[in-house]
Amino acid sequence: MQALSRLSWWLIRAQFTTRRAATLLSMLAVALGVALGYAIHLINDAALADFARAMKSVQGDPDAVIAARDSAGSVPLATLNAIARDPAVLVIAAVIETRVRIDNARTPVTLIGIDVFSAAAVMPDLLPRHNEQAAAPNLFNGGVYASPALLAKLAQRAPDSDSGARPGRTLTLVRGEQQWPATLAGDLPAARPDDLLLVADIAWVQERFGPVDAVSEGRVRLAPDSDLATWRKKWAQQLPAGLLIRVADDDSARVSNLSRAYRVNLNVLALVALLTGAFLVFATQLTSVAQRSTQFALLGVLGLSPRMRLLQVLLEGLAIGVPGALLGLGLGYALAVAFTRLLGGDLGGGYFAGSAPPIIPLPAPALVFLALGCLASLAGASYPAYLNRMQPLAQALKTGFAQQSHADTARARLPRLRLPLFLALAALALAQLPPLFALPLAGYAAIALVLVAGIASAPLLTQLLFGWLSAQALPAPQRIALQNVAQAPLMAQVAASGLIVSFALTASMVIMVSSFRVAVDQWLDHVLPAPLYLRSKATPLPQDLLAALAQPDAPFTRVERMANASLIIDPQRPQVALLVREIDRLDPAARLPVTGPLLAPPAALPAVWISEPMAEIYRLAPGQTLRLPLLGREIEVFIGGVWRDYGRQFGAVVISRHDYQQLGGDFQPTDLALWPRPGEEAHASAWLAPWADQYGLEVADSAEIRRLSLSIFDKSFAVTYVLEAAAMLIGLFGLAVTLAASVWLRARELATLGALGFDRRMLSRAVMLEGALIATVGVLIGLACGVGIGAILTHVVNPQAFHWRMALAIPWAALVTGAAITLAAAVLASRHAARQATRLPVAQVLASAQ
Repeated sequence: MQALSRLSWWLIRAQFTTRRAATLLSMLAVALGVALGYAIHLINDAALADFARAMKSVQGDPDAVIAARDSAGSVPLATLNAIARDPAVLVIAAVIETRVRIDNARTPVTLIGIDVFSAAAVMPDLLPRHNEQAAAPNLFNGGVYASPALLAKLAQRAPDSDSGARPGRTLTLVRGEQQWPATLAGDLPAARPDDLLLVADIAWVQERFGPVDAVSEGRVRLAPDSDLATWRKKWAQQLPAGLLIRVADDDSARVSNLSRAYRVNLNVLALVALLTGAFLVFATQLTSVAQRSTQFALLGVLGLSPRMRLLQVLLEGLAIGVPGALLGLGLGYALAVAFTRLLGGDLGGGYFAGSAPPIIPLPAPALVFLALGCLASLAGASYPAYLNRMQPLAQALKTGFAQQSHADTARARLPRLRLPLFLALAALALAQLPPLFALPLAGYAAIALVLVAGIASAPLLTQLLFGWLSAQALPAPQRIALQNVAQAPLMAQVAASGLIVSFALTASMVIMVSSFRVAVDQWLDHVLPAPLYLRSKATPLPQDLLAALAQPDAPFTRVERMANASLIIDPQRPQVALLVREIDRLDPAARLPVTGPLLAPPAALPAVWISEPMAEIYRLAPGQTLRLPLLGREIEVFIGGVWRDYGRQFGAVVISRHDYQQLGGDFQPTDLALWPRPGEEAHASAWLAPWADQYGLEVADSAEIRRLSLSIFDKSFAVTYVLEAAAMLIGLFGLAVTLAASVWLRARELATLGALGFDRRMLSRAVMLEGALIATVGVLIGLACGVGIGAILTHVVNPQAFHWRMALAIPWAALVTGAAITLAAAVLASRHAARQATRLPVAQVLASAQ
């Protein structure tokens, strides 16, 4: 065993010494796959933990929360009093939470009204600290308390650094027409560093901003001997239809579902990068086995068993995987830190905007990704290890590595043709399946099968193409090289397969992103009909502005008002947006990008139009009725149609202003769409500027909103661009490594050609032609696979994971340009192999062949 260990170590060291470039590239490929997967895990884990901590900081740690299903609703005090009398309830903390502006600043902050005595038991992080040195009222006399982050913002806005955050300063809190001149009395020492919070006594908030006889939430702490599930079931049957009981598990599931599909999608892409790294290990080990076949055969004759030869190659693969995976862990941590600083905790996905959570690695996940890197390298080395075990010793000693030759007959081609066809049909069948566990798992499997089908078709296409070309009237060096590849195409297939995988993945992502971007661009045309837009970030617009817009001297021909709210349909899912629009219920297509049929609503029911994500998530269709939690009760509404929405992933409901007010709703606009009079666009913007400054409103034209939206779109796909570049580099490296090995394997043939009179230029052209043709095979099959995978991503993965539908838009110009660049890069990569071919010592090679 000691001798075998020494021999094994000597062989591994020799491989690392003689094949530095190929081994290092394989190691870096494994490291890249591990790094991307580990970085995504660290970022996701940190973002979810940070979001959960933020919720706990504001919400506390209650056993249950009594809340309204819609954001405009509230919990009656009578209901809370009834629950408080339950012996199973230890304490119930009433909370009023609203959004206000401070001195009409543009960014609203959260104002939370609490009962300090009950909050101490449920929400200790919200307890205020009074500043005794300032002559300011306390909590019960109208004092308000700011979080450290908000105090810092107030200090930045003040003329001098202290007055803005000084206790005793008067702050004007504004919500719509309501104003409260409150006094800053202290701070919130336990608030998180990035929380923008104000806390006041609940009675004062209720008096200024309402509601008078209700609160936003009731946070319940049960007695130690109470069973939460039993208590929840009991009270869920007694509560009004517009209220719900939410527990901690619901909050955790909702936060997880918020970015679940996005996380899974990125992890699948990282897994693809890891598998691409495994393929490069495969190419490296296969060429290594081919180059050392004579050495292994000699060791076999001297007594090294086939099993030990197989284990040796696997051990060499592991020697690549272990340092590669360790390097990937370090690189993954660095990428996680960099990505959170640049893109936030959601990698640009928009789920936890503004969050840059701390990255805290844990041992267990790191070991899992270390094991994945090692498994990838072992998987890549398994087939070369099998070939090394099965290599005939006598033939290997005499002629070196024996590539399996395939007879060019219809009988031999038919089985190789059946496999790609079968895999393509299986992928098509999987693409028709519905999502599993709310994820497009069958779609991901279909993508894998498409890649395997492309790789499986490479041998047949390679042999046919090279065989046909070798029969043409070509110069002798090229013809001989082509005949050799056609008769023994293993290395050509390996090189082509690397480009198939890399180019297919790159092309598919280009197709999917292009289709999505074209769809978003067309959607923006429909949803941004007005030249100007004004919004107040979810707080009601002031009535004096709305009245001024209705005056004849206002420079607008048309003003469309909108109000935004939210609904909770499933406590474990993110909220659904409620959009109250000035829309004609008989002609909603005039203002909504409707897809599918439009049904006329019955006169007896209010009509709503749901977005595509809502129809996908809740399995709804036009013509159905839906019991919508609205205005403190459940209201039966008629679904008149489905409309396209790329702005709200978890669903949206549009209801007309007329129906909303008929149901008793108070229409408080938060957004305006404005059409200036012809030729008065500049005057309209100037007219709005004083109102925007006075009330902290945002004014933007449609072109600016379009630019911002497309910028956010591009940012959300930044990680996929990194993966595309990595895949292409790995494919080109694999081509260069495999061609170089192919030259070494055909050293005797090329040396013979040199002895017969072929000069270096002729040999170089022959090898470069071979590389160009192999790259052509890889790019052509990769393009076909890329179109197939792009269609699956567009029509299967996007609707099932993100609930967005769009038409397939193939950017042929970009794909053809990319193919040309890839072919040019492949020819340049083959120059390394061509230089090796021209440097072969002819006499030495021919002498060693005797």
